[in-house]
Amino acid sequence: MSTIMTRCLRSIMVIVTLAVPLIAVTGCNTLSGQPAMRQATITPEPLYPGAEAVLSVQVRDRQDIVKRVEGIILEDPRLTFRLRNDGEPPDEKAGDATWSMAVVVPRQAVPGEYTMQLTAISGDGRPILIRDKRGVVQPMQVTLPVRIQAAPGNGGPAGTPNPSPNGASVPGQSSTPAASPGR
Repeated sequence: MSTIMTRCLRSIMVIVTLAVPLIAVTGCNTLSGQPAMRQATITPEPLYPGAEAVLSVQVRDRQDIVKRVEGIILEDPRLTFRLRNDGEPPDEKAGDATWSMAVVVPRQAVPGEYTMQLTAISGDGRPILIRDKRGVVQPMQVTLPVRIQAAPGNGGPAGTPNPSPNGASVPGQSSTPAASPGR
């Protein structure tokens, strides 16, 4: 009798030992286990030429595969942005799932409606691919409408400080000639 019970217990142990890793691996492929981007914002809204703004996006990433979040303006893909989650201003806390960056809207920005696309990037520098609810594999991205209005008067919107005369980016951060995103 004890030999039969020992064999049964061993069989159960083998099944459990094989089943637990299998369940853990397949859990990453479910819609609830994959990373996601949500709540992309730009503040203040609307924007004015020469004004400072903060971009931010919430990223759910239980597997810690998101290493960067980068953005482009779809109407001008030369304008690129790299958000951070390192606790350096304007990012409030390192590793808190909120990726942020400060930008200065170029003084020469043309008022209008634009679309910013934010993409999650893996450690190998490629966009992270996720499966949507229909089963289609696509890059992990979110879009954000960006509205730039003509500044009312010379000093920008009421209640906001005058930006520097040269339209420089936020102190301590680099800029590009076409836009002034902080890096």
